[in-house]
Amino acid sequence: MKDPINNNQVSMNALKRLLFMALFFALFGLVRFVLWAVVLFQFFAHLLTGRATRRGVKWGEALSAWIYNMMLFMSYSTDRMPFPFAAFGAQED
Repeated sequence: MKDPINNNQVSMNALKRLLFMALFFALFGLVRFVLWAVVLFQFFAHLLTGRATRRGVKWGEALSAWIYNMMLFMSYSTDRMPFPFAAFGAQED
């Protein structure tokens, strides 16, 4: 027979994860707009100078890494939460 205390703890962990998933899903909406801003900035920089900016490339890589890490967390592929609970632009090991 399972201990009822452990069952409640599992439910609380699932609820806590659900709250974090909702937070990350809301942040994803904001990150999409930032990513579009980076894309448009890089496009116009390329039109004007013939090349993309280094800063834009770094931001694009960091945003892509955050989206990837967020999707891994939300799909239960990892328990590691992305930014703001880890370094921004950190890659999953």
